[in-house]
Amino acid sequence: MTSELSLFPGWPPAPDPVFFAGLALVVAGLFGELCYRKLRLPRIIGYAAVGLVGGTFGLSSMLDAQTSAAVRLLIDLALGLLLFELGSRLNLKWMRANLWLIVSSAGEALLTFVAVFATLSFFSIEPLTAVLIAAISMATSPAVVIQLKNELRAEGQVTERLLALAALNSIYSVVAVKLIYGWMHQAYHTSLSVTLLHPLYLLVGSCVLAWLLAKACNFLFRSFGGQDHHAFVMLLGLIMLTVALVHMLRLPNSLTLLLAGVIFKNLEERPQLWPAYFGTAGWLLAVVLFVLTSLAFQWHYVLVGGVAAFAIILVRGVAKVAGVLAFARPAGISYKQALALGLSLCPMASLAFVLMADTYDIYPQFDEALRAVVMCAIALLQLVGPLVVYWALALAGERKD
Repeated sequence: MTSELSLFPGWPPAPDPVFFAGLALVVAGLFGELCYRKLRLPRIIGYAAVGLVGGTFGLSSMLDAQTSAAVRLLIDLALGLLLFELGSRLNLKWMRANLWLIVSSAGEALLTFVAVFATLSFFSIEPLTAVLIAAISMATSPAVVIQLKNELRAEGQVTERLLALAALNSIYSVVAVKLIYGWMHQAYHTSLSVTLLHPLYLLVGSCVLAWLLAKACNFLFRSFGGQDHHAFVMLLGLIMLTVALVHMLRLPNSLTLLLAGVIFKNLEERPQLWPAYFGTAGWLLAVVLFVLTSLAFQWHYVLVGGVAAFAIILVRGVAKVAGVLAFARPAGISYKQALALGLSLCPMASLAFVLMADTYDIYPQFDEALRAVVMCAIALLQLVGPLVVYWALALAGERKD
């Protein structure tokens, strides 16, 4: 028989994770508005700062295994939607008309990879760990780029190229990491089939699932109209189903959703417009994404990888600027615009976090230096990166805020 006392709450009351999640969103929203209205800084900085403070006070340690899995699923969903939007902004016809854009993108990504790997080798980081961090470092944060583009109402050559290069170097980064998994398998397994077939399965499976999602979205938009809010609800449902399938099939969520957006944009002669209804949902997802990513940071990572992280942030920024400047004239932009574009490519956040977390999902015993260096770089660049983009777009004269 139920005790009468059990009908009343215990004392002191024990809040569940939903309470802390709601509190974090309220505080992040308020601090983001404070940054924007009073300090004239991007809201993203406020979101990331709240996550760092929450992690400092041990909020992440309150999450049990079940809640942590739900948090990861939420991160994948939020990042997946933003990656789908970023992919849907990549116009392949423009790429074909100006091949120097692809050359510029490949150049900055390759130079970033080489520079980061060389720097980590100088710090005596294990070669496999250094290669993984170098591959992760190629990517520009899709969430930062999209949210700042919307917040600053930026338009122009630099902004459009920023979206294109962020989409491309994100693809390079994810593909490179999945291919490096073959090297990891060789270190942990003796089976040649695992070494060869697993990276192939990840890449081919992502392409197939991305094509199916893009076809379904195009059918949906043809049938109901791209700006209909009922169609947008179904679009969200399709993306959520895809994220669920990605988890079931153990495929890379980031590559699948990014490729789906690219195919969705370029599959038909008349490309679909991204629905206006995504604006409010996009801001909510941005708050969730930046708070949760920063929440995972722990200060002891600084002791393990802080110096190396600071070094790769510097060389990564120089490599991206140099790579874009090298092909500025053939690509059709001035050196001033190229400088602004190269600086705008520096943010590194949620995608890097997911790629790092995916690695530990497969091999929990992997070198802890990977987590320490990547998390230190993310923590700093989530605070500094938006400021750099903010100033760079002002330099290019494309901010409309």
